[in-house]
Amino acid sequence: MYESHFGFTGTPFSLNADPAFFFGTSGHSNALSYLKFGVFQGEGFVVVTGEIGAGKTMLVRTLLAGLESEQIVAAQIVSTQLEAGDLLRSIALAFGIAPKSLSKAELIATIEAFLMLLATENRRALLIVDEAQNLEPAAVEELRMLSNFQLGNQALLQSFLIGQPELRELLTSKSMEQFRQRVIASCHLGPMTAAETHAYIEHRLRQVGWAGSPSLGEGATERIFHWSGGIPRRVNLLCNRVLLALFLGSGTRLDANLVDLVGQELRTEIGESSRPAPISAGARAPMPAPTFSTAVARNRSGVPAIAAGTALGLLGPLVVAAATPWDDIKAAVLLRAWTKHSAWRPGARVRLGLHSRAAENDEFCRRLCHDALVLSCELAERRPIARIAEIVNRFGAIVDDVGPSVVAVFGDSDAALACSLVAFKAGCRLVHLDAGSRESSAISGDIGNGELIDRLAHVLYPSRSAAWIALVREGKRDADVLCAGSLLADAVQAAATWRPNASPLLLHRLTDSIVMDFKRGYGLVEIDESFVDRGAEWIAQFISMLHELSREKPLIWLLDHEVASRLDANALCGLSVHERINVVAPVAFVDGVELLRRASFVVTNSADFEQEAAALGVRSLWAGAEPHTAFAAANDQQKQGEAAPRIAEHLTAWMAAHA
Repeated sequence: MYESHFGFTGTPFSLNADPAFFFGTSGHSNALSYLKFGVFQGEGFVVVTGEIGAGKTMLVRTLLAGLESEQIVAAQIVSTQLEAGDLLRSIALAFGIAPKSLSKAELIATIEAFLMLLATENRRALLIVDEAQNLEPAAVEELRMLSNFQLGNQALLQSFLIGQPELRELLTSKSMEQFRQRVIASCHLGPMTAAETHAYIEHRLRQVGWAGSPSLGEGATERIFHWSGGIPRRVNLLCNRVLLALFLGSGTRLDANLVDLVGQELRTEIGESSRPAPISAGARAPMPAPTFSTAVARNRSGVPAIAAGTALGLLGPLVVAAATPWDDIKAAVLLRAWTKHSAWRPGARVRLGLHSRAAENDEFCRRLCHDALVLSCELAERRPIARIAEIVNRFGAIVDDVGPSVVAVFGDSDAALACSLVAFKAGCRLVHLDAGSRESSAISGDIGNGELIDRLAHVLYPSRSAAWIALVREGKRDADVLCAGSLLADAVQAAATWRPNASPLLLHRLTDSIVMDFKRGYGLVEIDESFVDRGAEWIAQFISMLHELSREKPLIWLLDHEVASRLDANALCGLSVHERINVVAPVAFVDGVELLRRASFVVTNSADFEQEAAALGVRSLWAGAEPHTAFAAANDQQKQGEAAPRIAEHLTAWMAAHA
C-alpha cells in the first residue's frame, strides 16, 4: 500500500525469506560460510538452530540460491511431529516420488533407487527438514539410516535440520549419540546488535530503491532494536507497520516517537502487555561460533567413506601442510628423508599463512631439504570459520595443481582438519602426523579435530607411545599405525650439529638489560594462544607461579606478539619489569635450540616445544596442568631421532602394498 507512495520498487520488509534481501551480520555471515563448508562435504547432516524469526530460513534459502541447481536436487519438508513412517512418505513426496501404499521396506528401497539414479546423473540430493525440533527420536533415526545410502564412494543424501533451540536438546540426548557422529557442521543464530539492526534496516530499504524518503529520525532505529530485540522477523514486522502508519498519516520522517507508539500497539495485539527489556551490547549473549562438531559419514562397514581400491600412482609427490613454524620444520625433515627414495618425485611443503615466523627458519629448512618445492598459502582471514573456508579453497587449488598421491598434515588444528577434508575430496592418501591426540576431546566431551582427522587418515604416525596405545585401542590396524618417534627431535639434532654453539653471545644479548646469575642456569618459558583461553584467574595463578619459580632460577619467556597482546588485554603483562623474568620475542629455531640446550628446565603448554626439550634431555613442566604441579621430567619413552627415515620407509612400503 505504501510502496508507491515512497517510490519503492517492492516491499522492503516482507516476512517471506527472499535471498535478495539477505544481510550479512557477523553471525549470519559466519554461519553462511560454515554451511557452504558443510555442503562442500556432500554428506552427513548440517544442523541450524535459532530463535523464532532469527533468520534460519533466510540463511538456508540464500545458501541454496548459490548452489548449482544442475548438480543438487533439493527437497524441503516441514516437520510437525512426524512419526518415522510419515517422515519417509513426506521425503518421498518432497522428491516427487509417489509412495502409493508401499510398505516401509518398499518405501526405503524406492527412495534409495531414486537417490542412486541421481548419482548416476552426477547429481546429489539435499533434504531440508524445517521445524526439526518436532521430530520424534525414531524419525531422527530414520534420517540417520537414510544417510547410509552410498553408491561406491559417494554418499547419496545430505540433510539439513533447521529448528528452534529445542533441537539442540534433542540431538544432545544420550540416545542420539550415533546421529551426532554424522553431523558435520552446526551453527546457532542469535539476535542482531543495535548497530547491525540499523544497517539491516537501511540495507532492506536500499534493495527497493530507497532514496532517503522517508528519512530516518534520530534514535528511530535504536527504538526499533529496543522493541524487536534484534530479531530479524520482528524488525520486519515492526518496520512494515511503522511505514504503513507513516503513509496513513502523510508523514515523511520516521522518528522514535512513532516507533514507540506502533511498537506498543503491536505488543498489545500479539498479547504481550509489557515492552521487552532493552538489550545492551555488553549484556547480549554472543552468537556461538559455528563449530565443526562430530564425525564425517562412514560407510556401512564402519570404514571412512574413501575407496579402498583407488588407483594412485606410486610416483606422485608428497604434499605436507604446515600451519605453524614447528610444522614447517618437521615437514622439511620428513621431505629430506622422503626424497632419498628415488622412486618418488620431489615433494612439496605448503605454508599456511606462516609469514615471517617461518621465514626466520628458511636457511635451516633449505639445508634440510633443498629439493622440495615450497608453496606459500597466504591467508587474509583471521576469523576461525572464514579462515577454514579460505584454507579449503586455497589448499584445494594447490592440490589440483600439484596432483599429489599423498597429503600429510600435523596435529589437530583447524587448518589440519581443513587440509584433511581437501585431501579426502581429492582422493589422495591422507597421512596424519602427531596423530592420536585426544586432549581437546577430553576437555569438551565432543569429538575433536584430532579424532576426526584420525578417522579420515589412511596412515597414522603418533609421536608418543601413549597416543599409539590410544589408537590401537580404538581399533586401528597395526599395519596402518606406526609410533615412529618425534620428527621435531630429528630437527633438534640436525640444528645442534649444523651450527654448534651458533650464537655464543645470544643468551647475553637477550638478557643484557637484566642482571642474572647464569652460572646457576635458567628456565625457559614458551606458551601458545590456547594458554590465554583458560581464563584470567588461571593466568594470574600461572604468572604467580612464574614469580615463585624465578626465585630459584631466572626465567626467559619467549612471548609471541599475539599472546602478549591478549595478556595485555587481561592486564597481566607486568613481567618485563620483574628483575628475574626476562620477556623477549621468539627466536629462530636454531637459536631456540641453543637456548634450550643451556636451559635447566622449560615451562610450556606446547607439545612441540616439550618435544624439543625432551630431545635435548631438558626437564619440562607442562603448563597445561594446574599451576601448583611440581617439575616432572619428560616421561614419554619415545624413540629419539631418526623418526623421518622410519616414516618414509614405512609409508613407501604401505603405498606399494595399497596401490
